[in-house]
Amino acid sequence: MSVPDEPRVLVPLAVLDGESLAPPLVEALSGVPVELVGYHRIPEQTAPGQARMQFEERMEGELADLVTVFEEAGGRVETRMVFTHEPKQTFERVAVEASCDAVLLNNPATEISDVLVPLRGEVNVERVVALVASVLEATEADATLYHVADSEDEREAGRDLVNRAREALVEGGIAEDRVREEIVVSETPIKTLVATASEYDLVVMGESKPSVRELFFGEVSEQVSTQSVTPALVVRRLPAVEKKPDAEEDESAAENDESADEEATEESD
Repeated sequence: MSVPDEPRVLVPLAVLDGESLAPPLVEALSGVPVELVGYHRIPEQTAPGQARMQFEERMEGELADLVTVFEEAGGRVETRMVFTHEPKQTFERVAVEASCDAVLLNNPATEISDVLVPLRGEVNVERVVALVASVLEATEADATLYHVADSEDEREAGRDLVNRAREALVEGGIAEDRVREEIVVSETPIKTLVATASEYDLVVMGESKPSVRELFFGEVSEQVSTQSVTPALVVRRLPAVEKKPDAEEDESAAENDESADEEATEESD
């Protein structure tokens, strides 16, 4: 297993509602390109253009402050503003447009010293490892490669998966003593994962579905992020540039995304 090229991370923040990014998360993301999306969910009766006229200047200021924070940490960031009725659909479209490989599910963080890396089957393992390597290179954190097996019979397969991920990290330049392994057996893997995640500062995990809507509201990632109150970086199963094969579904999603013509992108130097 090899470590792929650096991933691009989508970071959506409701900046007008006071949502920001904790400094430890900025540091953790300083080694990867970031697509920072300032978004504002607007009522159905409000036109995106009307919201833009009302809030654009304020949002520009909030995003400019965040760009400064990223740049001071050595990060690379591009920004865009979104005024939308459907944030979930907008995030998915932005992920495709900006070729984002992972998305941040934001939560408070006072430090990033212990990173949990749940590995399930072959889902996203190489892409998860690439993001973990970038986080470890940007911080002094340690990582725990973690697998929940459904039974004792599956423990060995989980150990093999974890060992290969560890080898890839070490071959990529991460010190051996910064990478731990843990394999557990549980009949309730999601519950076990949520409980474990609460003991860590950051979770980096893969998702079995390619949709960003699933990343934000899918069963596993949502429970990890909301119930453990731990920030999570969720790596998409498929490259972000791959679009759904069903053209009618794509067309319907575009029609429903009321912000399509009301976005602006501002790139930082």
